[in-house]
Amino acid sequence: MQIDANKRSSIGNLRITGSSTAAGGLYDRVKIVGEGIVEGDMKCQHMKCVGTLEMEGDLQAGQAGIVGTFALTGNVRSDRMKNSGTVSISGDAVIGTLTGSGTVEVKGHLQGNQIALHGHIATGGDCEVDEFHLKGMFDVGGLLNAGAINIRIFQDSTAKEIGGEKIRIRKASLLHPFSLFFRPSPHAKLVVSVIEGDDIYVEHTRVNVIRGNQVVIGPGCEVGLVEYKVHLEKKKDAIVKESRKM
Repeated sequence: MQIDANKRSSIGNLRITGSSTAAGGLYDRVKIVGEGIVEGDMKCQHMKCVGTLEMEGDLQAGQAGIVGTFALTGNVRSDRMKNSGTVSISGDAVIGTLTGSGTVEVKGHLQGNQIALHGHIATGGDCEVDEFHLKGMFDVGGLLNAGAINIRIFQDSTAKEIGGEKIRIRKASLLHPFSLFFRPSPHAKLVVSVIEGDDIYVEHTRVNVIRGNQVVIGPGCEVGLVEYKVHLEKKKDAIVKESRKM
């Protein structure tokens, strides 16, 4: 999101230091240091929160940085968001690039170009991006869809369906550096109904159906049915109840 240069020179900034409440509106830069409440929709070029921010309305921000806690009752649209804490969005979110560490919860749908996060992602609906890179855990209420999916599972994770071109799902090593939020569990497992893609590799996953061209079923997997076009490989101790070449 870009604000015209002429308009930027004519609009003000919003800064909250300590504890205060402010009205929404159009701003160039928004900075919260402490505890802030913003009442109403807000549009800005840059937003930074160090502390706690509660918003009652929708947010449009070119760039947003969260260090602490950010809770919003509406929808979010941002070109870039970096989170180092907890973000809770009651509506839908369209975020071009989402990076950082911590927890991001979107009760509606999440869309964007790239997610590269160390932490926890939860959506009530679908999560659709071009690239999905996660070290941590996720709970997707609908479809997780991305061209490239690369996941290291730290804790139990769930999704209704997963779809993509190249899918890599592995359990994190117990020696893997852990975040401040949680460390890898030796029993971490992904539970999902359907995984569909071109090139698929999964570990420690319980899934009803996998469909793909090149499919590798790694250790710790329990699969009801694999449908493949080109190649199927099953690693030691993986369970595949039924497989068929399409």
